[in-house]
Amino acid sequence: MTWIDETLERARSPIYINDSKTPSGVAHVGSLRGVLTHDALLRVARGGGAQARFTYGCDDMDPVDEIPHGMGEYFREHLGKPLYAAPTPPELAGDSMAQAYFAEFTSNFEPLGVDAEFYYMSDIYRAGRLDDTIDVFLRRAAAVREIYLRETGAVRPDDWLPFQPICERCGRIGTTFASDYDGETVAYQCLPDLVAWAEGCGATGRVSPFGGAGKLPWKLEWVAKWKVLPVTVEGAGKDHMGAGGSHKVAAALAREVLECPVPISFTYEFFTLGGAKMSSSRGIGLSASELVACLPPQLLRYLVLKVQVRRALDFDLDLATLNGAFAEYERLWNSVYEGNANSNQQQLFAISQLVDATETASPPTYSPPFDSVVSVVQQPHIDLSAHVAALGVGPLSDADRDWIDVKRRAAVSWSRRFSESASRLMVADDLPQATDDLSNQQRGFLSVSRRLLGELETWQAATIQATLFDAARIVGITPAEAFVALYTAFFGWPEGPRAGSFLEFLGRGPACERLGEVTFSYPELVAVTAMELDDWNRAVTTAAAEQHEFSILPNWIPESDDSGKLANSGVLELFVADAKGRMSAQRAVRNGTEEAFSEEARTHVARLVGIAETEVPIRPDNPFG
Repeated sequence: MTWIDETLERARSPIYINDSKTPSGVAHVGSLRGVLTHDALLRVARGGGAQARFTYGCDDMDPVDEIPHGMGEYFREHLGKPLYAAPTPPELAGDSMAQAYFAEFTSNFEPLGVDAEFYYMSDIYRAGRLDDTIDVFLRRAAAVREIYLRETGAVRPDDWLPFQPICERCGRIGTTFASDYDGETVAYQCLPDLVAWAEGCGATGRVSPFGGAGKLPWKLEWVAKWKVLPVTVEGAGKDHMGAGGSHKVAAALAREVLECPVPISFTYEFFTLGGAKMSSSRGIGLSASELVACLPPQLLRYLVLKVQVRRALDFDLDLATLNGAFAEYERLWNSVYEGNANSNQQQLFAISQLVDATETASPPTYSPPFDSVVSVVQQPHIDLSAHVAALGVGPLSDADRDWIDVKRRAAVSWSRRFSESASRLMVADDLPQATDDLSNQQRGFLSVSRRLLGELETWQAATIQATLFDAARIVGITPAEAFVALYTAFFGWPEGPRAGSFLEFLGRGPACERLGEVTFSYPELVAVTAMELDDWNRAVTTAAAEQHEFSILPNWIPESDDSGKLANSGVLELFVADAKGRMSAQRAVRNGTEEAFSEEARTHVARLVGIAETEVPIRPDNPFG
């Protein structure tokens, strides 16, 4: 049983799920957690046969209490006014600040498969739906003040009323103080110093508290929604649900003042990117719309909903993370399709989809790594579908083509948002000049890799990756040095996607062609890496004694521009595969003559290990060229 099942089990029927947002700026990604969590509850409730609905409200009666990021002086004169009364931000559509920001955020609901009904609090107030509740709170203001004091320690003046009238002179709602309810009107003052973020005009007067002439403080407004809508299930972020938090106050108000049920609640933790908490008004973090544009909707739903609501949700949008996310989602998809998933996994997969389905769609049989797709889409002259077909992975099913297209669209979107990172995954048309700065051993690694990769029987990521490690050991460099060289050769940059997967998707021909453009000096490699002959002899006898698969390769260095002191020298190469099949090489210089060196090497090794010369294993190919 999941937390969703446990929550719904406690909820009364019919199930009314609610959530809302104050549209004070472009919504950041953290706003999506509440939306997707409540939508998941709706999905499971309906899937279980319950009558359920999900409403999502725009708290547009809240005051403008901060200037949205990047707006400068545009909203300064509107600080303190209801959000519905502030003008539409530049470059957004709508009749007000509230409507524009709310529409910008909720435009993501349909692409994410969220089935919510929208409402505006200004409409609910104007329609008089909260009038009776406002009357109760005003008549029982003393009880409200006592609950504030008991639950939060906040002291309210004896004449304070839980209501915020709209000033008739300046139109502000965040600067007014209400008192003296006579059953029909309240007295109010628009105070210059009531709050730090807005200045009241000093007006005084009396107004009716009904029909949208003002609003309840938000904790009371929250309770009023519970009663009027009426809400049966509603979660909130942990900042509202702790001891002394808003929910505790609201629950006390519901039980003791309005005498209405408290909805079944749950707490969800913050949603962060790279560990950073976000703010709409301050422009901190990625916007919800930007994230929705970057990721396939089913993957985004999965990433959000797989994490228990009481655990912090944090992930990065770097390629390594997204590669893992796609692979994880695909494994779950296959598990559900093949009938190997447990009930919790089945539920997670179901609520990750855009629509409810009676059957699980066929998963793809071939799915390239996301970072490889990103790399390919950087090349405008390459058609992704044609490229995949040319890889010879077999006939693609409709599911394969559809999922590859999902990844293609995501790769294009990700590349637009993270253009600097994406540009580093563009395969250079020609061998990058940066390869000139690689060491001779690194260039030797690239050259050896080309020859080894060209001989592979199967062009698969795992064997490619293993071969690259072999090439690094053969030339005597670390994996880190090796992969810097590889990425530099393709991207002109020392970082890149997982090499084996990338080269598999790139294809054998283009991969080997690029690696073949790199040259290196074999004599210089020998000069740097050769061991003493006695040490090499011991390496041979050890390999034979431990029954490792080994072979030798006699190489002759003729006199040339780069031969140096090794001109007209023989080199004995020893290749050894360990118990796990990992190849390495060791080399030593041995005197001799060019004509006789190969036979002399065979004789030398035969004597070392006590076998006939004909039994000495000679490597048939020369990876050094």
